[in-house]
Amino acid sequence: MMKLQLMTGAAVAAMLMAAPANAMQDISAAPAYGSGSLEAGFVPDPVSIGLRAGGAMPAGEVSDWCPGFVSYQPSYNLNYAAGDYDLYLSAASDVDTVLLVNTPDGNWHCDDDGAGSNFNAGIMFDQPQSGLYNIWVGTYGSGGGYEPAMLHISELGFEDDNPYSQAPSANLAPQYGTLSLREGFADDPRTIAVQAGGESDLSRLGDGMCWGQADRAPDLWIDYAGSETFDLYVSMQSETDTTLAIQGPDGGWHCDDDSAENLNPGVQIDDPLPGRYAVWTARYSSAAYVPATLYVSELGFLGNVDEPAVLDYSLPSQSGSVSLDAGFVPDPYNVDVMAGGATDVYEAVGEMCRGFADSAPDFDLTYEAGGFDLYLSATSESDATLIVNAPDGSWICDDDSAGELNPGIVFDDPMSGRYDIWVGTYGEYDAGPATLHISELGFGGGFLPETPLDFSLPANYETLSLEGGFVPDPYLIDLMAGGDVEAESAADQSCRGFVTVSPDVELTFEPGGLDLYISAVSERDTTLVINGPDGSWYCNDDSAGNLNPGVHFPDPQAGVYDIWVGTYSDGPAADAVLAISELGFHE
Repeated sequence: MMKLQLMTGAAVAAMLMAAPANAMQDISAAPAYGSGSLEAGFVPDPVSIGLRAGGAMPAGEVSDWCPGFVSYQPSYNLNYAAGDYDLYLSAASDVDTVLLVNTPDGNWHCDDDGAGSNFNAGIMFDQPQSGLYNIWVGTYGSGGGYEPAMLHISELGFEDDNPYSQAPSANLAPQYGTLSLREGFADDPRTIAVQAGGESDLSRLGDGMCWGQADRAPDLWIDYAGSETFDLYVSMQSETDTTLAIQGPDGGWHCDDDSAENLNPGVQIDDPLPGRYAVWTARYSSAAYVPATLYVSELGFLGNVDEPAVLDYSLPSQSGSVSLDAGFVPDPYNVDVMAGGATDVYEAVGEMCRGFADSAPDFDLTYEAGGFDLYLSATSESDATLIVNAPDGSWICDDDSAGELNPGIVFDDPMSGRYDIWVGTYGEYDAGPATLHISELGFGGGFLPETPLDFSLPANYETLSLEGGFVPDPYLIDLMAGGDVEAESAADQSCRGFVTVSPDVELTFEPGGLDLYISAVSERDTTLVINGPDGSWYCNDDSAGNLNPGVHFPDPQAGVYDIWVGTYSDGPAADAVLAISELGFHE
């Protein structure tokens, strides 16, 4: 005889050593539902015993590995004469069952969901022993009473038949008939007056993701021809809090409580399969039936047309707008916005965009480009996303490029024009406050200067222009180093020392064929802070030797170098000499 192998090794129940002496399960007690003897090859197969599952004793008294609750006496005793077959024990019930078995060798075996269907317990004995099997059928939870169940004994596989079941069944005839629909059906939505409610607990369905009380029989069958164009919407309207449960043609469950607004349930089935959908209308609480109207549609919930998702840059921005020219200060420019919304960004834009946002932009930036890159980023306590419609009409999106779940987009050689900006959230229900950062220096979320150094201010000591090959070399400038602004918090976290807000020297440089060296010499420990033509910060403490700072620019860029000479420690200003050279650091 061919055996049906319905269970893999991953589902094998845990085997335990003999019970401790104080175990509360008594293998010598008379079984509550009788005994039986079977020999290998028995017929009929399975042998099924009706009983009630559960008890007041924790199965964990046998071992910490055993879940659930059982009685002190076995539910059933099986005397088994083994042969060439595996032995399968399984328990089927409307509730989550457990099995506890003491085998002929005195070992304990227990299982919760090994039968693989509807939280039913199952244990397979590979090469079973002959002898007495003491079998307890328990429940995973306590306090549920003694639930009707079936114990199945088989050599073919696990069984899930339960004639005592009170759970909803899609096979029972629907109370309000059958609705046969094809893709694009007319008279959309179809409406059916129903009485929602019943005695069956829907929480036993759909892995515990269903809610409410309904009848065992479905209220409606929907025989649907399937659609490659439309989604299928099933919703219900009532003056009372109601829920929906739907079992699809593939056996999967779709359940909902409030998605159709005002405590009305709604289920949207994307790319619906052809076949039969069994629909239960339920009350959230176990009370009397209530009148309700069931809607079946391809357009939306409760007969409302499902409008296409749109991000509309023609709408006024919700948090204002600004015009900025290259080199703007302060940098970054920060805007408080409310991230998130009801529009699915992927449906609205595609282009690998993700998240949920409002239809209207959060902010509009009109930008006059110059020699800098443009950085847009956002920071939020939730996982934010960024969606930008650029001046050429293209969509650019990002999720996490600014670090720590914060989005960031950098525009190399940015266009001049209008940037419409949305700050979304990755999750649909994660809307919350966020900060939008506009910068030419970098992503704003990583570092926000407290009192930013302002290179737009006039230099404290000298503004000069030099070309490659200048003489004298080095070009020396006497100045006072230091200030009351901490460079680490005002320019870049890599910078050190104390400086003034305005630069000490502004150098416009046209390179030749040599490198550029900028250094400072002082009897005090000094530092250098330089904002280069590319907008980046270059900082140093001691590279020129003897506690003197120096910054080396190989292949220097043409443009403006704003230079600060600081003191490493806070205190009075110090005499210093700034040296600009193409030959090396000044000593």
